Amino acid sequence: MANYQKMYAILCGAVDDVIEPLERIPLAHNAVQTLRQALLEAEDVYISQPDAVQSVFPESDGQR
Repeated sequence: MANYQKMYAILCGAVDDVIEPLERIPLAHNAVQTLRQALLEAEDVYISQPDAVQSVFPESDGQR
């Protein structure tokens, strides 16, 4: 089975790493906004999964 949690973490981490340098390029403003929105949407989808909190915080009882 594919490890989607790890893929999500790798991809989102890479996108997050390049956003700040891209912000310094005026012509990249639209690309930065698109990447930020995609990260927020991906995070919303990820944390809306029933087992997301447990997989990220294994010691948690699911409440934060």
